[in-house]
Amino acid sequence: MFGSSHYWSGSHIRWGQPFRLRHLTTGHYLALTDDRGLVLQDRERSDTIATAYCFRASKEKLEQSPKRDIDGMGVAEIKYGDSLCFIMHVATGLWLSYQAPDVKSARLGPLKRRACLHSEGHMDDGLTLQRCQHEESRAARIIRNTTLLFKRFIRDLDCLGVKNRILVALPVEEVLQTLNDLITYFQLPDVELEHEERQIKLRSLKNRQNLFKQEGMLTLVSNCIDRLNVYNSAAHFGECAGSEAGAAWKDILNLLYELLAALIRGNRNNCTQFSNNLDWLVSKLERLESSSGILEVLHCILIESPEALNIIQRGHIKSIISLLYKHGRNHKILDVLCSLCVCNGVAVRTNQNLICDHLLPKRDLLLQTQLVNDVQSMRPNIFLGVSEGSAQYKKWYYELMIDQVDHFVTSEPSHLRVGWANAKGYAPYPGGGEGWGGNGVGDDLYSYGFDGLHLWSGRIPRAVASLNQHILTSEDVVSCCLDLGAPSISFRINGQPVQGMFENFNTDGLFFPVVSFSAGVKVRFLLGGRHGDFKFLPPSTYAPCYEALLPKEKMKVEPVKEYKRDAEGVRDLLGTTQSMSQASFIPTPVETSQIVMPVHLDKVRDKLAENIHELWGMNKIELGWSYGKI
Repeated sequence: MFGSSHYWSGSHIRWGQPFRLRHLTTGHYLALTDDRGLVLQDRERSDTIATAYCFRASKEKLEQSPKRDIDGMGVAEIKYGDSLCFIMHVATGLWLSYQAPDVKSARLGPLKRRACLHSEGHMDDGLTLQRCQHEESRAARIIRNTTLLFKRFIRDLDCLGVKNRILVALPVEEVLQTLNDLITYFQLPDVELEHEERQIKLRSLKNRQNLFKQEGMLTLVSNCIDRLNVYNSAAHFGECAGSEAGAAWKDILNLLYELLAALIRGNRNNCTQFSNNLDWLVSKLERLESSSGILEVLHCILIESPEALNIIQRGHIKSIISLLYKHGRNHKILDVLCSLCVCNGVAVRTNQNLICDHLLPKRDLLLQTQLVNDVQSMRPNIFLGVSEGSAQYKKWYYELMIDQVDHFVTSEPSHLRVGWANAKGYAPYPGGGEGWGGNGVGDDLYSYGFDGLHLWSGRIPRAVASLNQHILTSEDVVSCCLDLGAPSISFRINGQPVQGMFENFNTDGLFFPVVSFSAGVKVRFLLGGRHGDFKFLPPSTYAPCYEALLPKEKMKVEPVKEYKRDAEGVRDLLGTTQSMSQASFIPTPVETSQIVMPVHLDKVRDKLAENIHELWGMNKIELGWSYGKI
């Protein structure tokens, strides 16, 4: 609002003070028309007579001769959020009101009130004033500037399509910078923020998205995309708009789609409204130069708006799958296909069947792999050893409590072994175990493990017997005994001794308790005392492991993993002894964005790229490659 300079001061506006109502996002003024209607019009056509209003405390007529001496506390002021105000048009004395809906319109559902000027108005025409929030004011200024820029950009693009066109300098740099700034403006808050702070920022972001949608920004961005999609390539656009604009054509298109995604991401109402344009969006997938941004918008819609799944048709799914043949394995394509298959944790059988029917039987485009168990080793920071003349105790005991075991998280049985290892040589590393998983306890000559059925060392299992013999499972308690004097290592399962032990092993170096396990396993070390009471009594003469903890040391459980071992100045990188070829097909398409191609070549370009992929596959088969599990 812009008022008279005579009375504008402080934080309040006076009764009867003339002002004009200006729309923040467009800059237009609210003006009176000849038929007592209201219209938003630009500054040049908005004179004072048509656009001047004032606040009145009531609709009663003012006395012609006001009193000089005012009784009481003086003239009342307008208070934010408190005073009830009526808006009067200064020149005509008409009141700002709304048109009453007719009976037929009321039957069609709730309608928005249309503002008008009336000689009497309605009883509920009063309103209260609120101070504009800084966030809303900033968003309104951004909308206004962005709207003006995009409308100018669209107007200039329309001029390029005219036959007798004049040379137009497109605001390319300004559009690129604005798009980048807007995408940053609509970024989701950082996940690492405190919960309360993140929720506040999410609410603020959703308010900004809603404000931009109400001002028609989604439609405006879509219009920009349609104008740019008239051109087949960057070279085609460069011929009409200049080399600088041609070079930025692809970037502008992708940024426009990214802005669309930012405007609807995490906002279900915006996604639901924009899902009506699903046909328009999928039809743009044929344009490879902007398919990445289109997939981002599509993914946002499918995640936030379950209603969009009802609009998805067979042709849409086929168009999305066809991108796999053009792009190779693009994770965004797979994300979109996944969101089509499952919605809010519920399987969408129709889409699942369509994807399987069109993707799997025809070609092995997706790399089919097999999960392997990634084995991890954990140990407490307790180290036990013996040397000649040492007074350290030689018999030690601890227990392992198994809380949970899922025996088949993958197609292979889960890994769980417990025992002792030697710091001199035990070095589990990625790729050291079976099937390229990590190695665990008993997979080398420096560790000794037990899995319930076998004793393991040097990757060689030896079957042992025990009462109620079984593979280690939930609620089992394994007792581990170490005698460095004999030397020997023995085990008990649920208090029952195992018929078998390790003997006469090398005692050089320091020993420590260790457990190795894969996904789906939860275990606890019971080391005695306040570090875990034992479930069973230790054998006589055996001491609990916690007594070996060094003074002033804090007990902790840490992973055991090594990637290299340096000895005597030689750097030894741990890994597999056999080097395997990792040759893979990475599409390297020929850059044709700056080349004007004939129409008949545009139609077969994608098929040529697909045939090159097939030729590569045929060559590999001739060299001896075969299909199988990896």
